[in-house]
Amino acid sequence: MLIHRTLCVIAMVAPMALVAQGSRTTAVRPGSVEGLLQRSASLYSGAGTLRAEFTQRVRNPITSSETPSAGTYLQRGAGVFAVNFSQPAGDRIVSDGRTLWVFVPSAAPGQVLRMPVGANAPGGVDLVGQFFTSPTRKYTVTDGGSETVAGTALRKLVLVPRESMGLTRAVLWVVPTSGALKKLEVTETSGVVRALTFSRIDRGVAVPAGAFTFTVPRGITVVDPAALSRGT
Repeated sequence: MLIHRTLCVIAMVAPMALVAQGSRTTAVRPGSVEGLLQRSASLYSGAGTLRAEFTQRVRNPITSSETPSAGTYLQRGAGVFAVNFSQPAGDRIVSDGRTLWVFVPSAAPGQVLRMPVGANAPGGVDLVGQFFTSPTRKYTVTDGGSETVAGTALRKLVLVPRESMGLTRAVLWVVPTSGALKKLEVTETSGVVRALTFSRIDRGVAVPAGAFTFTVPRGITVVDPAALSRGT
């Protein structure tokens, strides 16, 4: 299955609201874990664009398997992102804010999935929309303690969704002084665990023209899961 191969796990697994949850923010105490999460949110949600290099490992308890992947993540505001894989090379996930395209020839050659983006629709890992837009309204946040990763002391923020989001919890490893994100681990309701480590995240960067546009390659079949479920 696609969800057990690559970062398409992130894009397919469960309904996730990718739209902003409103502009109202929740009051937080300075120095609290909520305050640190808000600091991270301010750092990334106000950046305009993001470019990140990542590695990922997907652990599936059902099959007792672990699958690695790597690539580049681009984002321009909530709901607009692109994942371009170097491992497996050629796999790509793109959301233009309206349509989500999941093209993973390494796992499903000859086809691409086309899905809507929005509330109650399957979504992808949307760093800004999912974790950094009104995060304290979406999640209960607790302190997971400190951990040193690659020589950097980090604070672990444990997020438990207040409503059903297709995940049971997420853990963010952030730099306490700046709120910079270094690692993200998501436990899905299926039990699958996805851990992403970011070697760097650049904010306010120029992105290539067409970065968030997907053109269906010649000979590739477009699969619409929603239409299939309706029998159309």
